[in-house]
Amino acid sequence: MHASAGTGKTWLLVTRLVRLLLAGVEPGRILAVTFTRKAAAEMLERLTERLRLLATVPDAELDPLLVQMGVTPEPELRRQARRLYETLLRADFNLRATTFHSVCQEILQRFPLEAGVPPGFELLEAEGDARDAAWDALYAEATAAPGGDIGRALDTLMDGCGGLGSVQTALGSFLAHRIDWWAYTDGRDDPVAWAGERLREQLDIDPDTDPERVFFNDLTCQRLQNLHDLLLLHPTDTHTRQAAAIAAALNTATPAPARIEALWPALLTQKGEPLSRKASKTLERKLGADGMERLLELHARLCEQFLDLLDARQRRANWALNRAWYRAGARLLEQFQAIKRNQRQLDFSDLEWHAYQLLNRSEQAHWVQYKLDNRIDHLLVDEFQDTNPTQWRLLLPLLEELAAGSERPRSVFLVGDEKQSIYRFRRADSRLLGAASQWLEQHLASRRHSLTDSRRSAAAVIDCVNRVFAQPELRSRMPQFEPHGTFHPDLWGRVELLPLIQAEAAPEVEPAPAPTELRDPLRQPRELPLDERYYREGRQAAERIQTLIAGGCMLEQGDRARRVRYGDILILLRSRTHAADYERALRDAGIPCLGTSRGALLDSLEARDLEALLQTLIAPHNNLALAQVLRSPLFAATDAELVRLAGLKQGDWMARLVALAETAATPESLRRAADCLQRWSELVGRLPVHDLLDRVFFEGDVLARYAAATPAALRPQVLANLQRFLELALEIDSGRYPSLPRFLQQLGRLRERTDEAPDDAPPAAGDRVRMLTIHGAKGLEAPVVLLLDAAAAERDRSAWQALVDWSASEAHPRYFLLNPGQARRDRISRDWQAAQQQAEAREDANLLYVALTRARQLLIISGTAPARGSGSGWHGLIRTGLAPETEALDT
Repeated sequence: MHASAGTGKTWLLVTRLVRLLLAGVEPGRILAVTFTRKAAAEMLERLTERLRLLATVPDAELDPLLVQMGVTPEPELRRQARRLYETLLRADFNLRATTFHSVCQEILQRFPLEAGVPPGFELLEAEGDARDAAWDALYAEATAAPGGDIGRALDTLMDGCGGLGSVQTALGSFLAHRIDWWAYTDGRDDPVAWAGERLREQLDIDPDTDPERVFFNDLTCQRLQNLHDLLLLHPTDTHTRQAAAIAAALNTATPAPARIEALWPALLTQKGEPLSRKASKTLERKLGADGMERLLELHARLCEQFLDLLDARQRRANWALNRAWYRAGARLLEQFQAIKRNQRQLDFSDLEWHAYQLLNRSEQAHWVQYKLDNRIDHLLVDEFQDTNPTQWRLLLPLLEELAAGSERPRSVFLVGDEKQSIYRFRRADSRLLGAASQWLEQHLASRRHSLTDSRRSAAAVIDCVNRVFAQPELRSRMPQFEPHGTFHPDLWGRVELLPLIQAEAAPEVEPAPAPTELRDPLRQPRELPLDERYYREGRQAAERIQTLIAGGCMLEQGDRARRVRYGDILILLRSRTHAADYERALRDAGIPCLGTSRGALLDSLEARDLEALLQTLIAPHNNLALAQVLRSPLFAATDAELVRLAGLKQGDWMARLVALAETAATPESLRRAADCLQRWSELVGRLPVHDLLDRVFFEGDVLARYAAATPAALRPQVLANLQRFLELALEIDSGRYPSLPRFLQQLGRLRERTDEAPDDAPPAAGDRVRMLTIHGAKGLEAPVVLLLDAAAAERDRSAWQALVDWSASEAHPRYFLLNPGQARRDRISRDWQAAQQQAEAREDANLLYVALTRARQLLIISGTAPARGSGSGWHGLIRTGLAPETEALDT
């Protein structure tokens, strides 16, 4: 089932499950697979709700529900439908709606010895500590033996990548693509040596040939001499310099690298492109017609030869760089795997790989497939466009068992949409949906269906989508796009294209006089120009939101109309780069907003306050932490009270606070602080961290005090963050270690790792604008959608990343190498990178499609013009698609 956005695929999946149950299939023989726990839970929730509805609706309403599912009502079928809810609840083996990783985990838990994994292994969801330990081990090995293989490999990477940051990016990418590496070198005794030799063949490198010696052969030297002589027949300054460069390159006493550098300005520009030489009357007069033609011919031929030489040198350099990358990356991976193995841990990549090996490569593969096949009669996979090659290879043995035939009725149901494939950074490959569809048609005589009529969006939104993606530029990226329809042709809708925010002209100011002394950075801040373009775009969006709210814009809800609310509005961003500017603009406009920041919990003021409190309890002499605690809403001490405390002379601040609390004139806030802090400090080491924090929350009335001190618009987020901080005490190390210093140490580590730092807690439901990235909004919808930053240009972030191509029809990747920076790419890796860029361009079009199809009735697009260049990104594509109605499209 190829289901476009908003066409009701979740309803269809649940209907498929209900019809299987109505046909008498045991719940335990159905496996429904999706990609997130949230999606799996939602599928089960909707199925349970549907079955409960069938069990409880009046008789008169039951038949329409059955007809809606494509079932002909009959007396026995009605009785069966009434019993399904109880059948599901009482089933010995429940229907399984789960994720790919959960399926892998279950398989490995059932067959640990066959898979070669530790029985009773623990799932490692946050791999930051293990990754850091692996890096430490790699550095220690290189430091202990600088002349060893790892030391030399790291030196080569440092020289080739141009710095430690790029080296860490390159090796981090190797670690992230470890499944691709394992698959690429599967079955090889020496993976590093084999990968190096394989790359040498792919780069067409002959190790016994010296490219410089081949270039400076007698014939080429003669051509260079001829070019030199012809240039001097027309001795302009430029020709004279070029002739001198050729003469230097012909000096055989000079080392080959220096000769090549000397020849460069005679043939190529600084960008590495051939110098432009054209026929002219002056040149013909100086050299004659034959001489001019000979000059141009020699120049063209020598440029071609020289570019081939440079490319051959670059291919050799990239080969050496990749061999070092293979060596260091494989060793880093070995250290990483050993650390997890010693702790009997498997991460998500391990789950996929070991399950893949078990089902495809192990001696027990057929036996394991047989055992699994006996449990699964009906397989459903949702969001198939998000599968990666390993997951496809996991499913293939199960599908092959189905194709082998069985006496039991069996089925496969795949749902996906190539246009919504936006997780390429997680190794997802949208080509697999087409490959799976073709495989099913060939081996299981499957039928393919397409859904293109939206059950979500108004006609105005759908018309916008159709017109935008009908353009040749997007059509070439998304050839499978079919014009969409809608089930809501009469639903009011509107698409607006707001003007681009332009850079403000710099004000004319008189040049400042030359400074007579150095600036004191402690007293005089450095003045830097601020880029307020994105803040102004946020203000433009805020004004539009306020107009919608104040103007009473009406939305349809069922058979009624109602006014738009803040909670109806969803703001979509391409990335979080400028999210802070947008959030600040909404906050300044007084618009309640649920932000999109990630890993920001520990940087929130309330979390910092609680962390300072815990620091104070284990280190009372930490005056700065104590000052923060006293000033926080927990005790709400004033500046004057802190000044009074600082003015005392005896002891640290905690000793002063305790002494001051004994005097009658001391303010209540300080007396209360002294009492609470002394009482809580006595509990450190006696209570687990969670229990200690729970006591603090209760005795300190934390939630009520922060609620009273926080503006209404921010209050739900602050209270949710406080509760989330309390939960962290149970999550870190599974709550098994009561040591408060260890808890604080772990908080510090989480703060340093942006990929693992806890997010702001989702506040309780309320009337707030939501701000999400497009990736985060996948599967969501809203009556009103604002797409901001729509003019951002695509950026090439592929430098120092793994370059992998794993075709759906192949058991192994075709190539696996490090993608160097733009200036270091040879022609072969450049061709491979071009293919990857085409895939990235397709995903960029998919991202735009996902963004536009989130809107139900009102879609608003805005953007900020780039500071340099004239490109306008998605904004320009939408403007062209909607022309001539560039301001609004009404229905």
